[in-house]
Amino acid sequence: MPDAAQTTQPQPLEDGTALDYDAFLSYTHGDRPVVSGIQKGLHHIGRRVGQLRALRVFRDDTDLTASPDLWGRITHALDRSRFLIVTLSPQAAQSHWVNKEIAYWLEHRGPERLMLAVADGHVQWDEGSQRFDPQASDAAPPALTESGSLPVEPVHIDVTGDEPWDDRIPVFRDKITALAAAIHGKAKDQLIAEDVRAQRRFRQLRAAAIAALAVLTVVAVVAATVAVVQRQHAIDRRNQAIALKLDTEASAMLAGVGPDGDIRAFQQLLAARTLAPPPHDGPLLHALAVRSNTEKIVDTGSPLTSVAFSPNGHVVATGSQDFAVRLWNPDTGQPLGAPLTGHTNEVESLAFSRDGRKLVSASADDTVRLWNADTGQPLGSPLTGHTNTVWSVAFSPDGHKLATASADKTVRLWNADTGQPLGPPLTGHTGSVRSVAFSPDGHKLATGSADKTVQLWNADTGQPLGPALRGHINIVTSVAFSPDGHRLASGSFDDSIWVWDVDTVDTDRPAGSPLNGHTSVVTSVTFSPDGHRLASASVDQTVRLWNTDTGQPLVVEAGHTGIVSSVAFSPDGRRLASASIDKTLRFWDADQPLTGHAGSVRSVAFSPDGHRLASASEDKTVRLWNVETEKPIGPPLTGHTGGVNGVAFSPNGHQLASAGEDKTVRLWNVDTEKPIGPPLTGHTGAVNSVAFSPDGHKLASASADGTVRFWDTDTGKPLGPPLTVHSGVNSVAFSSDGHKLATGGDDFTVRLWNADTEKPVGPPLNAHAGPVTSVAFSPDGHRLASGASDNTLQLWNVDSGQLAAPPLLGHTNMVWDVAFSPDGHKVASASLDHTVRVVNADTGLPLSDPFTGHTDWVYGVAFSPDGSRVASASADTTIRLWPAEASANMLCAKLTANMSHQQWRDRVSPDVAYTAVCPSLPVPSD
Repeated sequence: MPDAAQTTQPQPLEDGTALDYDAFLSYTHGDRPVVSGIQKGLHHIGRRVGQLRALRVFRDDTDLTASPDLWGRITHALDRSRFLIVTLSPQAAQSHWVNKEIAYWLEHRGPERLMLAVADGHVQWDEGSQRFDPQASDAAPPALTESGSLPVEPVHIDVTGDEPWDDRIPVFRDKITALAAAIHGKAKDQLIAEDVRAQRRFRQLRAAAIAALAVLTVVAVVAATVAVVQRQHAIDRRNQAIALKLDTEASAMLAGVGPDGDIRAFQQLLAARTLAPPPHDGPLLHALAVRSNTEKIVDTGSPLTSVAFSPNGHVVATGSQDFAVRLWNPDTGQPLGAPLTGHTNEVESLAFSRDGRKLVSASADDTVRLWNADTGQPLGSPLTGHTNTVWSVAFSPDGHKLATASADKTVRLWNADTGQPLGPPLTGHTGSVRSVAFSPDGHKLATGSADKTVQLWNADTGQPLGPALRGHINIVTSVAFSPDGHRLASGSFDDSIWVWDVDTVDTDRPAGSPLNGHTSVVTSVTFSPDGHRLASASVDQTVRLWNTDTGQPLVVEAGHTGIVSSVAFSPDGRRLASASIDKTLRFWDADQPLTGHAGSVRSVAFSPDGHRLASASEDKTVRLWNVETEKPIGPPLTGHTGGVNGVAFSPNGHQLASAGEDKTVRLWNVDTEKPIGPPLTGHTGAVNSVAFSPDGHKLASASADGTVRFWDTDTGKPLGPPLTVHSGVNSVAFSSDGHKLATGGDDFTVRLWNADTEKPVGPPLNAHAGPVTSVAFSPDGHRLASGASDNTLQLWNVDSGQLAAPPLLGHTNMVWDVAFSPDGHKVASASLDHTVRVVNADTGLPLSDPFTGHTDWVYGVAFSPDGSRVASASADTTIRLWPAEASANMLCAKLTANMSHQQWRDRVSPDVAYTAVCPSLPVPSD
């Protein structure tokens, strides 16, 4: 127990009852590490000089299961405590004693001083029934899931990803501070400020002691000089410490384990750069890489429920829980005019008419409202008739009809010009109707319902088209037609998406298997304008893109810190908007990753001018891409009869070479997109790699048959006999002067050759413990990078034949490809561990955390000629473009505002002068 002389005595209750403890910790014994960390944090945070503990906290280690007769001791401690803090987890949810302690507290003390800490699992508050939703809260004991058990949502923190739960770690300490502040009866910011001031006083005393010692040991003039230098050093050390803290916290936020989201993370990374610019900006590069598809994040100030693009793509509308509709400029993220107000409950759904002149909104106030999309003025009176929440609204393609879906189990059709109902309500669903959509021709209507079914209707007659479509096992939340009207997508509480063949719905079967990947409720689905992609939003806080032709996932977009309630494609399909309960509207680059191949992408190469990208795939094709538009150039180049393993541009950019599993090499005219002559034959095994000489007149090809062959690119004829190299040759590369050749093979070695005489240069370079999969020369020709199946990247000194650095570790699976940057200072590597890494070629140190996003093996990697981007090729059938350089402006472009002055004081330091880190963005008022 705490020493009474060194610990503040808990304040009595309002009725004067004396208390022994500030807080009682309720938990199951499986959560002991978490609870220990919480207890230590409560002891430390807010502790004044001379105090042993800031708060008295009761934590009983007795196993009540083994000693149930100790219940009396527990109730005595509960009665003598000011607050109850319950640690929640699936184990706690099953604990009889944790539930009993909560029930006792609620019965005898009420819910006002109840606080929760989620150690594992999930909880979701249900405002309507005043409880935690038992279906979505696997960490909540029964006492918290009983209807009406809690008048309001209790204060709670989530520490699931904060192991080892040490209050010295900023992210965890920040969360415990939220609990401590409530117990101390102080604002969180006040408690943090007091703690910071105490630490600052200690640093000031230390600095004063150092200065005093200096004065005693040196003459006055020297002492003054030393003091100035020390002061600057102290400021530099302070700034470096603050910058490190800001970077660490930002990294935690980007990983989804911090106390806030991407906006704060970006702002803190930028603030850290102004305080202590690093020599290599890894945190900034990592942020740009992990959010490479994020174009802009808008803080809207209210939880969002819906989003819609105008037909011209210049306006985005959002609906929110504050009852308002807002319009935004998707290019700048700035609001367009004042909020559209009139609804008396949260806005659930939005839609623009096809001409863009009207906007319709549906609300939990049981009404639908029409607005002039140009002026923001209401068009007539609200549409009334539904007797419960209107969950969804849709315009017919011609703009003259509206369809609305409601919790009253009906669908209604309206004349969009007059606001009058068109016939009686459509009935048949036995549960709340959550979503409605018109087919592109306007003659069909689709609805999704809480009765777990999807229903198709004749939009002209209001009659059902066949039986309900069954496949989902829980509430259907969203439906959307493909642009050609032949398919229908539906999302559900069962975490899945079904794609239905509308033309054969009488079979009562979806078009294929469900699309699985989300780990919680799918809230919204929408097709891209070309129909080849599907976007989905989920309670799991992610947005996902799917290939609707193959049913394969394309990308998982992370960044939201709350339920993603709605997604919408821009009319040109290049941008995706997502709305979230986390109060943010996000815009994503929907063209990333590059899709089109039907099989693994094995290799990528930039053209010398950087405007085109070539890719090789096991689907037997080569593709060309426009790097600026991120769109394919023409149809695929076909001719290989097997998978294509490698591609390389000629130095003038007009030719392309490809290496095939069919044992051939092919040359292509990049300008005409036609083959140049017949395939080059001679290899007796798969061709794994091709490389042009710097003058473009010679081509080298490496094969699994153990040989390298040279070809005259002007005639297509072989240049001499093959070069017998390894048991199998996986990669070949020319040096920049064209006089050396490097090969990597299955015999675990790298070999150097005189490209003129075709003789070995020195003995084999032997350091790898597995087949060498890739080799690449530095631009100056003095270094060589090699990747291998031993998971390592090696850097070699070409002149000495010795290693230039220790093995570069980090990948957890084979390194399949390596590439030098144009300036020679970076090396990128592609690995079967699904990641791309970029390291400093001079030091061998990583420049960033690995780039993650591919969902399968990464086979190929290439730098753009200007060094600003890295392209990667993956077995997930996609190509990704990553930033290879980082700048503050690149991150500022994703934001819409700077920190406010108060946020700077709270997050950076009150001792550091405010800086608008993005000069072109506004500074919010405090």
